[in-house]
Amino acid sequence: MACNKKTCGCNFNVKTVGKCNASKLNIDGSKVDNLNWTEISVPEILCIPKLKPDIEEIDQVYAKIILDNVKLIETPFAYKQYILFSFYNSVNGLSTSLPGLIKTLTEHVTAVLNPPLQTTVIAGFNNLEQGLELNNKDPKVAALIKTVNGLETTVVDLINNINVAVTAVSTAADNLIAALKRIPFSAQAICEAIKSLTDTLDELTTLINSIVGVLTGILNSLNNAVALTGDSSITAGVNVFTGLLKSVIDTTIPPLVATTTKSINSILSALTQVDCDNAYAFTLIGNAEGTCLSGRKLIIEGTLKQKIVYTAEVDTQSVHSAHYEVPFMAFIIPYAKFEGLTYQKNIEVYDPVTNGPIFINGYVYDPSVGITVDLCEEFNIEKCIEDVYVYALDPRRIFKNVTVFLKAKPGSSCN
Repeated sequence: MACNKKTCGCNFNVKTVGKCNASKLNIDGSKVDNLNWTEISVPEILCIPKLKPDIEEIDQVYAKIILDNVKLIETPFAYKQYILFSFYNSVNGLSTSLPGLIKTLTEHVTAVLNPPLQTTVIAGFNNLEQGLELNNKDPKVAALIKTVNGLETTVVDLINNINVAVTAVSTAADNLIAALKRIPFSAQAICEAIKSLTDTLDELTTLINSIVGVLTGILNSLNNAVALTGDSSITAGVNVFTGLLKSVIDTTIPPLVATTTKSINSILSALTQVDCDNAYAFTLIGNAEGTCLSGRKLIIEGTLKQKIVYTAEVDTQSVHSAHYEVPFMAFIIPYAKFEGLTYQKNIEVYDPVTNGPIFINGYVYDPSVGITVDLCEEFNIEKCIEDVYVYALDPRRIFKNVTVFLKAKPGSSCN
């Protein structure tokens, strides 16, 4: 095959060998059937081997692509992070309602401590100890007094621990309110403050729910200790206190604990409306070069095998061929894919510029988990020779350029 140099400026030109079905470049993660493609040119100057005669005219060109290796690697990518508008809305009313909820909780905890524990139980211990001191010379009574002192210390420690826990809850609530009012809006600061408040509330819940158990243990220990004295007068005096203690355990404390637990649950319920596991979304954006990278790149290594058939510049006009192999490397940016994340369209996010919602296409994610590119996927590469250009520079040298078309389609995923 030959062409007129005046019209096309070449000795030999062939276009599109094989099926080249180019699809529009798409890395948004929504389409995976017709994916990404690339074209590479393999230009070179080929020299006729020394044992071959000179070129008179190029007759035919053969080209074949052999793929040697396809590897999926991770690359940097640019993205923009947004706060979900649902998250932004969920925290708006929290700064208004939280102070009242904390105040109610503090009042309920105070009602548990005083008068039942701080006044009734502690005063009962003091009266019991004063009565026992009258007979402290009796070794059995002395041992009982020591036991009573230890049991009173247990109640005092419980009261102190509850007060510390309440203070911690108040401090954590103040920090959360400050985070809610922070400018610029920070979902991370809010979620950290919510986690701190939730932890302190859990600790307070444990202490409040332990009151009945602690008092019951004290009651049993006291009954066992007084039985060892064998003194009816001592037993009678202790029974006055144990009766009072049993009344507190059975009648006074349970409704107060239930009310306090309800207050704690009200705060926890308000906090659970804020979903910190899904507070953010991101969308891929072009980098400084204007290239939209997906975080993944296919490295394709191959060999371009070629044969050039030509008529020799000899009297017999004999036909000869020269064989060449040229290694090449190309890359394709496949669609974005991240571990554990699903591509979504029209995600409603908060825009700090307009102070309102906008919609993006991207991924909802948890920043504490991070973004991990999924490299556990195989791709099938379709290939074709899109264009071949050959030109004899002189009787011993040939300029050749082959345009290779490569297209990637998803295959199987690894385990």
